This record gives sequence, C-alpha cells and structure tokens, in this order.
Amino acid sequence: MSPAYRPYLPLRRVILLCALLVPLLASGCAGKRTTLMSPAFSVYQSQSTLPILPFNNILVPTPFAETVFNDFVDDLNDNREKAGFTTFAIIKEELGEVEKILSPAHIYLTGEVWSYLENSGCCATELRVSSRLRIYRVRSRELLWEAEIPLESFFEHDKSILAVEQEKLAKKLATEMARESRRALQGAKRIQID
Repeated sequence: MSPAYRPYLPLRRVILLCALLVPLLASGCAGKRTTLMSPAFSVYQSQSTLPILPFNNILVPTPFAETVFNDFVDDLNDNREKAGFTTFAIIKEELGEVEKILSPAHIYLTGEVWSYLENSGCCATELRVSSRLRIYRVRSRELLWEAEIPLESFFEHDKSILAVEQEKLAKKLATEMARESRRALQGAKRIQID
C-alpha cells in the first residue's frame, strides 16, 4: 500500500466502528421494559371491581398525564371481560379511607408516570417517558405485581408538531399500560373464599 492511502485507512476504521457502535449505543439509551410478579399474586373470585388510585406524575406535563390516566382506565373498562372484572373504578378518596370498606383479600392498582423528556434539535424532536404500574393487596400493602414501561418516539418538525406527537405518545403509553395490566390480571390465580 502506498503512503498516500495510509491516512484513509484509520478513517475507514473509525467510520466502520461508528457504524457498528451508534445503533448499539442508541438501543442502550432506551429504557428496558420489566415485569415482576409475586408467587402470592392471586385474585379472589368475589372481587368484581378493581380500584385504581390516581397516578403519581413526576415532572410530566398535566395534559399528557391526564390523557395517559383517562385513556388507561377507559381501555381497561372497555376490555374488562378480558381481565375478569366487571368494573375498574377510580378511587379519589385517601387510600386509608378506602381500605376500611374493602375486603383485605382484595387488590388495587396504582401507578406513576415520570421521566418525561423532550429533546429538540433544529429539525426533529425525540420524546421519552417512563411509567410504572403496581398491584397491591388491600391493607397489607403487599406488592403483588409491578411493570415498568418506557416509551419513546421521534418526529421531524416538517411532518408533525409537538402537541400532536405528545398526544400520540400518551395514547400509546395508556394502551401499553392497559395491555400489561390485563396480561397480569389474566395470569393471576383465581381463588374462591370459603
């Protein structure tokens, strides 16, 4: 190889290395979906309503958080037969007050949405958000199930606007959260109280 071509050889290696590493690094930046289920996760046959506590929202725009929560509850109620409940009810009272009227054998669901990020450049924006769902046993506060669901989206400014993309991401997150919740409730053991 002549000396004139040697400077380009390291440049080719750098380009090849970047081509291999950039997708790897980009995939490592996305959060990982995780699910944990306790062996004690069971639902009593007599429980027909699943209480849902309002989500905790940490540094999330209010319209985004409201869309996620409302669409999540609507999706669960629209598909309640798949989860084995007649109603998913939003509980607006304090948990302590609600626990006084619920059976200690029953379960409830709560969640949170956090880590909402908008990363905008001159021509595009990346949106990221994370969420967590949890199912507990009433009064014992025993964690029976937990799922973490991160999502991200990307759009070019000449093809869409932020408000539209925020709503799309919120609706997609609500759908994914409802799907994971139904999957967990379908997989729970059904127990008859004697």
